Amino acid sequence: MEPGSIRSVVERLTYWCTLHERGLARGEWDSVYARQEVVNRLKLAMGNSGVPLVEIDLPPGEDGYKTAVGLIEKLRSLGGSVASITGIEWAFPEGGNELDTLAVLSFQREILASLQVRQIWWVPSSATERFILGVPDLDSWFTLRLHLTEVPPQTAEAVREIERTDHKVVSVAEARSLARRFWDRLEAARAQNVPEERIWAELAQPAVDALRSAGLELEADTILTRVSGAREQLGQRIEELAATRGPENFEVLALTARLARLLRERGDFAMARRLQERVLEARRSALGEEHPDALASTNNLAETLGAQGDFAGARRLHERVLELSIRVLGEEHPDTLTAMGDLASTLRAQGDFAGARRLQEQALDVSRRALGEEHPDTLVAMNNLAETLGAQGDFAAARRLHERVLELSTRVRGQEHPDTLTAMNNLAMTLRGQGDFAIARRLQQRVLEASTRVLGEEHLVTLAAMGNLAETLRAQGDFAWARRLQERVLDLRTRVLGEEHPYTLTAMNNLAATLWAQEDFTGARRLQERVLDVRTRVLGEEHPYTLISMGNLATTLWAQGDHAGARGLEERALEARTRVLGQDHPDTLTAMGNLAETLRVQGDFPGARRLQERALEARTRVLGEQHPDTLTSMNNLALVLAHGGDRDGAIRLLRKCLSGQRKVLGEDHPDTLATAEYLRKLEGEQQAAPPSS
Repeated sequence: MEPGSIRSVVERLTYWCTLHERGLARGEWDSVYARQEVVNRLKLAMGNSGVPLVEIDLPPGEDGYKTAVGLIEKLRSLGGSVASITGIEWAFPEGGNELDTLAVLSFQREILASLQVRQIWWVPSSATERFILGVPDLDSWFTLRLHLTEVPPQTAEAVREIERTDHKVVSVAEARSLARRFWDRLEAARAQNVPEERIWAELAQPAVDALRSAGLELEADTILTRVSGAREQLGQRIEELAATRGPENFEVLALTARLARLLRERGDFAMARRLQERVLEARRSALGEEHPDALASTNNLAETLGAQGDFAGARRLHERVLELSIRVLGEEHPDTLTAMGDLASTLRAQGDFAGARRLQEQALDVSRRALGEEHPDTLVAMNNLAETLGAQGDFAAARRLHERVLELSTRVRGQEHPDTLTAMNNLAMTLRGQGDFAIARRLQQRVLEASTRVLGEEHLVTLAAMGNLAETLRAQGDFAWARRLQERVLDLRTRVLGEEHPYTLTAMNNLAATLWAQEDFTGARRLQERVLDVRTRVLGEEHPYTLISMGNLATTLWAQGDHAGARGLEERALEARTRVLGQDHPDTLTAMGNLAETLRVQGDFPGARRLQERALEARTRVLGEQHPDTLTSMNNLALVLAHGGDRDGAIRLLRKCLSGQRKVLGEDHPDTLATAEYLRKLEGEQQAAPPSS
């Protein structure tokens, strides 16, 4: 296991806490998220052994002696526990020499070491040298010294037309705690002439990331206005260091990677990609392709390629990371499992559900065995596999996994924890896929009510819950209520995130779909044209989400009777999807079906039949004969056959389709009922027709 990784640090701390009943450990850290993840996992591990872990954040700006006395009193009350202590770098902003104030704790070192509590002192890398030089006597009392070097990359969010909130979220309370830390320490840091890039890295960026994850974009923007030059400051610092130390210096590369992350978060994928390519080339040259830093850089670049829609490029990089991880670390190493999950996600984005499923089943099996079923990583692996099973049309298996994730999350985290609400939402989405709209609706109403109460109306989870409930309402035919909810989601996202944010565009698209269902084709068209315009400009004409928008607008043009305009868009979308995604990708086959339907309406039955037959053949081969999408293609081809005069062929195909839908979707699913009704109509016409001569 790589020293400095989250897993390595957790394992060493767990062993140390199990071996000792008291003592001091020092943890040097580079990422506040990595540090908190270590604390969370250690809390779970020690809790399973009956040992509580208490988090202590030293108050900023207080007298050093008062802080030391208060800390000792707190530790005395925690006999038999583990104490995680943070804030040492900001705890003593007195006048005079900062190093002198650190000595206050050093004078108490014997008392601290005698307390019956395991103490983990967290010191950021930027302050470690000052800490060691300032209080060498205290530092000598640390029996364990660790350096947490892992800096987890933040995955760019994909624009999804139907949202599942399967990413880890930060609660409003957690996010605002980090924000308070920023505001409490900002002026003190500037008064001490702390460099702006350090204020950004240690105070502002953790708070901004957390607030954004919690859906509090306005509060995040408020912090950004106080450090609005973060991008420029990082760039300037990189230039200064590169001029004196060279462009391939370790710190220059680390800061460049940080700048790339900031750019990706702001949607500047092109610039982020250029910087990441530069970092990767330098790290491979200096460290070798198998070095952990080079592998991390490869993974980061793959994530950006995926955000740009370059799934083939992302796949090549993820495959290389996995290959190297297996060779260097072994198949069951945690970092290998992470690489396996990343590759599986890319395979799923490419439509290779079978390949994704194999990797996810393997990752889940190892995670269960190594970490236990209740471990957060195991629950994530379980959820990811459930998503792929649902994409394959195996809703029953997906439902079982989602129910298990919800059960475990409720037991471990509580009913109203954001992760539990996410699990409930994902289960509801699977139920909706099965056609069980009533139960899905009840679950989604519970999620929305709890999210609004616990997280607030503007939280990402709350807005996703509102949008998902609206989708279910639309599926049930309650267009008015669905529209009200979607208008509210669009209003909040426009105000909080901006009109061109991917989540805002998703909300705009979903509202357009409801307007379409209400036959307000003019209103739907205005929204769809806006979404297509923004996505074309920001993402490019051939990005998968731009092509989705193109197909949606074509559907509205078709409904307005502009079949020629619809056909033009659909032909462009099909040609681009075939070139970018491949001819067997699910999105390509959807575009093929849409164009076939337009050809049918235009009376081109032979052309429509050729496309529907190609779509059915490909879906049968790739997804299987009883996948819901395959059954849809079967139904669509039957429709073309019936309109083209081959009623007998249509009836044979519909009977086969209905048998599959009853088995896969159930007797009461709307698609099953619609197929049964159309089959009865054709069979009635067949019986009423005069016998052929």
